[in-house]
Amino acid sequence: MFITDYQEKIVYSDEKANKVVLEETAFSRSTLWCLLPGQKIAPHIHAGDHVWTVFEGEGNYLSEEKAPVAIAPGTILVALAGESHGVENTGDKGLVFLSVSAG
Repeated sequence: MFITDYQEKIVYSDEKANKVVLEETAFSRSTLWCLLPGQKIAPHIHAGDHVWTVFEGEGNYLSEEKAPVAIAPGTILVALAGESHGVENTGDKGLVFLSVSAG
């Protein structure tokens, strides 16, 4: 079992979106992503599903196949295996979201 307070794990990087690996198991990975205003993760593809839950900030969910979708605290996104997915922080504060990936 893994229990944590995400707020204690927030770490930003001035250079790029920061990935904080919270827990890895044989079947999943839980990662906290921390993006400063203007930072982005370009759309990319993975073999497994990804579930994102936005905790703080606002931005756009990016996909090569779809128009950008506004995201904010409470937004839950599911990117299926093989689906292009990325994000950009369009707000004036940090964007923090949890990514849980299968595989």
